[in-house]
Amino acid sequence: MDVHIVPGVKAGDVAKAHQKDLLHQEEYGCKAMTYWVDEQRETIFCLIEAPEKEAVEEMHRKAHGLVPNKIIEVKSQVVESFLGRIYDPEDAKTSDEGLKIFSDASFRILLVTKTTDPVLLQHKFGADNANDLLNQHNHIIRKNVAQYGGREVEHGGSGFIISFTSAAKAVSCALAIQKDMQNANADDLGFRIGISSGEPIEKSNKLFGDTIQLAGHMCAIAKGSQVAMASSVKELVCIEGTNKRQKNCHE
Repeated sequence: MDVHIVPGVKAGDVAKAHQKDLLHQEEYGCKAMTYWVDEQRETIFCLIEAPEKEAVEEMHRKAHGLVPNKIIEVKSQVVESFLGRIYDPEDAKTSDEGLKIFSDASFRILLVTKTTDPVLLQHKFGADNANDLLNQHNHIIRKNVAQYGGREVEHGGSGFIISFTSAAKAVSCALAIQKDMQNANADDLGFRIGISSGEPIEKSNKLFGDTIQLAGHMCAIAKGSQVAMASSVKELVCIEGTNKRQKNCHE
């Protein structure tokens, strides 16, 4: 996956550039699978199957001259878990010129949960009791994630990573989980929640690496089943609320 930072970027221009990539992809052993464009944040993220990073750069250079600002290696199944697709959106409309034009941002809000390491829980409560606690915890997480439209990205031994497109839904989900966990021995599990937001590629060479790290830091500072969130998430919740109120007023 690569990132292009292009001031004033428009979805139509990206569609044209992607079409040019498709014309040249075979020359470099590449397959331009899809992309995400965010006009507001002026970013483009391309997902490309390629033999090496240099092939991606050369393909872009010949096709349209937009050389990536950064390229990282990713697994398609992980991309799909975070972003919901690895090909063009099914509802993308085709223009008279034969272009699929869509504006689909890759910015995500990540909800990360943490518990005490399962091995330590088994040592403290016994294997059966620890497994019962963890199974109940897993059920509560997945039930609320489904209700609020999140995507389960990862479930490790001591927590979950959940992806949301809406900050308000991510926070609502976290609060619902927090409420349910109060009746599920959350303190015994050492349960806590952190929420952060960001782009697929920033400083880290791991997909959403910076965002995951920040959410993990939020978990670390949360105490006693608390929900801790980055300031950017709070701002997004306010913006979404304002936009919703304005839309309701116009309707």
